Amino acid sequence: MAVLQIVGNTSGAGKTSLAAALLMAANKAGKQAAYYKPFADGRTADSDVAFISELLQSIGGPSVPSPGNKSDSGDLSAAQAEISRLESETGLVVIEGPDGSQPYALESKAILVHRYSPGEAITTTIPNLASIVVNAVPIHRRDEVARKLDGQVFPVAVIPESRGMLYVTVEQLAEHLGGQWVLDPVNMDAPIDRFMIGGNILDEGPVYFDRYPNQAVITRVERPDIQMASMCDKTCCLVLTGHGEATEYIKFEALKRNVLLIQVRTSTLDTVDALASLLDKADARTAAKASHFAGLLEQYLGAETLEQLLS
Repeated sequence: MAVLQIVGNTSGAGKTSLAAALLMAANKAGKQAAYYKPFADGRTADSDVAFISELLQSIGGPSVPSPGNKSDSGDLSAAQAEISRLESETGLVVIEGPDGSQPYALESKAILVHRYSPGEAITTTIPNLASIVVNAVPIHRRDEVARKLDGQVFPVAVIPESRGMLYVTVEQLAEHLGGQWVLDPVNMDAPIDRFMIGGNILDEGPVYFDRYPNQAVITRVERPDIQMASMCDKTCCLVLTGHGEATEYIKFEALKRNVLLIQVRTSTLDTVDALASLLDKADARTAAKASHFAGLLEQYLGAETLEQLLS
């Protein structure tokens, strides 16, 4: 039986992502696991709780208790009783604790998820600390950070930045650009990992466009030649810019190849500029990203260590 309380060094450190990853890992290992967020601000419905509730429902996990009001966080008796109930019903309870690196005074082990910031010290004096997860480390800094934390008495995972946690969906792209669907949309939750510009390229279409999976191609609506060249297996959508209309054979090919078409009336340059703030909408609260983070956790913490943590 294990009760793990996740705390973060700052807001947005990745507590909910780590909680979801632990729940996915437990399910993969055939363990029953529960989630509990003892306190929320009480002003609106808690999106973290809603996401984890849906995730657990999809994998046959137990229902998630409603969080208490944050103003009552000084009285932990009710929270402790709820944790004891969940622990008696499942083999693992994952608690989403507070930010600030200090856990609630509950009967639990603590896991610190520390969002990387250059030069910021990582706290290792947390009571009952079982593990540290350093999150979103630039790839070129990962080995350096790992060396600095080598030799700790508790397991450490140094997780690099990953495109799998930063992607947006085709639907989010269309909403962000204010685009219109040229055809009835399907698979709008398809991930976009990369954007490609369909301009006057020197390489052949398959060479240029067939390099990266889950890509969106931005090109002028008046260039059906580029549009055809870009509709390979790795392209999930085309963003057609300008004031013209898509040709019928492009619509036919897009429908046949399951490539979504989004029409915007801005120029290609202005459309690309508008993408600057798109990553602000990259929500980590999806089942696919929970599964991806679980894979990162297993890779950088170690499968055996992760199993021990969940026991």
